[in-house]
Amino acid sequence: MSKPLQQGTFKEEVVYQLERERRLIITRKRDGWKLFAVKANGKWKIYTDGINEVDCLDHIKAELQKLNLPNQTMLVGEGIVDLENGDDRGKVISIMQSDKEKALRFQLENGYMRLMIFQVIFLGGQCRLTDPYEKQLELISQILQRTKPQHIIPVPVMNMTYDEAKALVKKNKAVNEHAWEGLVLYAKDFTGSYRLDGKSPARPKGCYKWKPIYEDDFVVRSLVLNDKTGLVKEVCLSQVDPKTGKEFSCGKFGLFTVQMRKELLSAKLPLVIQLKFEGRFKSGKLNDAKLVDFRTDKKPEDCIAPKSYAAK
Repeated sequence: MSKPLQQGTFKEEVVYQLERERRLIITRKRDGWKLFAVKANGKWKIYTDGINEVDCLDHIKAELQKLNLPNQTMLVGEGIVDLENGDDRGKVISIMQSDKEKALRFQLENGYMRLMIFQVIFLGGQCRLTDPYEKQLELISQILQRTKPQHIIPVPVMNMTYDEAKALVKKNKAVNEHAWEGLVLYAKDFTGSYRLDGKSPARPKGCYKWKPIYEDDFVVRSLVLNDKTGLVKEVCLSQVDPKTGKEFSCGKFGLFTVQMRKELLSAKLPLVIQLKFEGRFKSGKLNDAKLVDFRTDKKPEDCIAPKSYAAK
């Protein structure tokens, strides 16, 4: 599916212009795991972005069944675990990376995952991505109003100005680093797109992502070892240039715990890591980067840089 334009690839004036024209929809970005819910032959199944079936979310599938939607329906959303005024992505990872029995027990003890729906892809075999996003939100609301499920929720819309929304995210983030991740901004007439060959469609205009800090995914294809300890000293970062489609170097990163350095020795490469940083140099290398997470739910080919950099 098409993804939002990242910071650095759009000018904020575009968003302010949408706001002046009263065509801007502001939604809260949740920090979880992208999931697809699919109904076929009368049964619901849930898949990751990598098309791996998830078998530990029976409570969500039971609520999906009660919605009484037709076969050949596909919804996309974010699998989340609520934290007070934020998202507990650590618990999401624990659930998604455990076997069924352990994942079910973990949810019983720590809280159940919820599914936040942000788009209807197909409904009864009819593609609905061509619906303007304003209509998408109405459709999601209509679907969920039928039974008011506990564990399936719509994407939260923020009825305030763009500046107010940004200030609220920053305020919450200052108090709790796990608080609001950011915003996803839509033009009311935005329409999505998809591809069937496993590759990502071009990031479309009309859908933008904003976060209080820069954050992105990077490919790790090689490791640098410490000559004395034999552990991983650094990993070599790269991203895909959006113009050429080829990977380029984004420098190295080495802020890992000792345990992480040991685990990286046996990690299957390539892998994807998510980093947050203060900015980027002209070469595309990062300034003051910190580890956010290892993203087993992301593919290397999806690590597309926000723009082309003059690599040196």
